[in-house]
Amino acid sequence: MNFPPPPEPPEPGAAPAATSNESAVASPPVVCRMLRTKTAFGTYTSTAGDGGDWRMGESSTAAYWCLDTMSTAGPDDQLAHPHRCCGGRACFKPELD
Repeated sequence: MNFPPPPEPPEPGAAPAATSNESAVASPPVVCRMLRTKTAFGTYTSTAGDGGDWRMGESSTAAYWCLDTMSTAGPDDQLAHPHRCCGGRACFKPELD
């Protein structure tokens, strides 16, 4: 079995590298203001900074729906999901200021 070589040690005086957990956390995408969800576990947004925000679309127990149609599809008959309900979609409505 071939294993990759170990990483090179950091240069003396170099800034510490981000841990894999720090680099994996991404900010949630901008989703349509008509998109809603209910998850079986978790909260609406995460305060732990662990990327657990519902807008990430990573929950295996979430049900998403569109407030315009009150169904799992948007007005364009496409799936209501954070990965789909974003800018560029004809029915997309940005957050109100």
